[in-house]
Amino acid sequence: MYIRKVTHVDKKNRKEYYTYKLVESVRTEKGPRQRTLLNLGTDFELPEKRWKELAYRIESIVRGREPLFPFPEEIEKLARIYARKLIRYQGEYNLKKANVALGKVEEPDYHRVDINTLENEDARTVGAEYVVYETIKDLGLDKELTSLGFTKPWLDATIGVITARLIAPSSERSAHIWLKTTTGLEDLLGTDFSDISQDRVYKVSDKLLRHKKAIEEHLRIRERTLFNLKESIILYDLTNTFFEGSGKYNAKAHFGNSKEKRTDCPLVILGLVVDSDGFPKKSEVFDGNISEPGTLKGMISSLSSRSLLMKPLIVVDAGIATEANLQWLRQEGYGYIVVSRKKKKEVPEGLEMVSFREDGEIVIKGGLIHNQDTQEVELYCHSTAKEAKEEGIRSRFEGRFEDELKKLQAGLQKKNGIKGYDKVIEKIGRLKERFRRVARRYEINVFKQDGTDKVTTIT
Repeated sequence: MYIRKVTHVDKKNRKEYYTYKLVESVRTEKGPRQRTLLNLGTDFELPEKRWKELAYRIESIVRGREPLFPFPEEIEKLARIYARKLIRYQGEYNLKKANVALGKVEEPDYHRVDINTLENEDARTVGAEYVVYETIKDLGLDKELTSLGFTKPWLDATIGVITARLIAPSSERSAHIWLKTTTGLEDLLGTDFSDISQDRVYKVSDKLLRHKKAIEEHLRIRERTLFNLKESIILYDLTNTFFEGSGKYNAKAHFGNSKEKRTDCPLVILGLVVDSDGFPKKSEVFDGNISEPGTLKGMISSLSSRSLLMKPLIVVDAGIATEANLQWLRQEGYGYIVVSRKKKKEVPEGLEMVSFREDGEIVIKGGLIHNQDTQEVELYCHSTAKEAKEEGIRSRFEGRFEDELKKLQAGLQKKNGIKGYDKVIEKIGRLKERFRRVARRYEINVFKQDGTDKVTTIT
């Protein structure tokens, strides 16, 4: 075996480039000929003076010959990578060729092996990968991706990235390293991730995103059949996430109401529809400044056009349950459960009392009433645990507010304390703003000395 450099000319720009091939000489009826064993690609960077050494080591690994002296680490590493590719490629090629010649279908070929003589190197994980790959096949996702135009190299890379996200969730860069150094998924797929480019791993996500709607629809229908999902209850909610940078290259990034209190950063809003079993039905990324209630109609309508088995019960929180949305749900024939947007008021009389128990204790108590005006059943709830929590929060803030007022009161008697009427009023105003949850429960009076601007007492 030896390595040969081959010159090519790009048809578009007429520039020369080179590929490198592992070849061997074979005797034929017409004389010696060269046969290409393996294409080493265009990014083969080993110096030419070391090609002979690498080819010799590849050949010794393939033929099972152990060297008398160890090879340099760089040569040994490359040789094992290329030998592995060659063995897999030649094995598949020869097996298919023999079966075609004999007219046989591929069958298992079992042999007995003395396990005490076995050694291993370059150990890889494969257990979790097997579960993920079998799940992908059960869901028919591999066939769906093929129908969407994913070629074999792209399909392998896509399954690899999906598996990495599930088993070792992190960045695309980490997924690339995981595929090359850790997983044995390539043996399940019949491919080789040793030379997969980082650029391809990054592009997989973009390629999947372009087919998001088709993939979600396929998975929804397949999961409904596979798990006998009724889809009788649909839950819809939104959240948002922020960009640390300017987000200027994302058309959907806008300033809005951040749920993480990052009003200094542009946002995008994420919407998700799931069923009562937790299976996602549809997802969407919205502009960061979009009105959340305005997204309901589009999300539910798109599901209706996707052959729902029945009109589901829609569950949303108070942020989406506007009167306009409830009116639309009623017109379209949907039932719904929502958190009321009405302000707290006195509980009406004549309620049918109900309670919800957990471990024998009442955790929520309340009552049901049929609202004749809206034709809705209203459930008034009171959580004793939430009441205790809110009381604890209120007491803590009350204590802090009173401590600050006492400090202000004590400062009236100190040399450098705040004593001017305007300054004291300003300070109290800032405290009220800071503790606005409890400040409304207090009546604060400020008294000043007659004929002066000096405060004497705060009550």
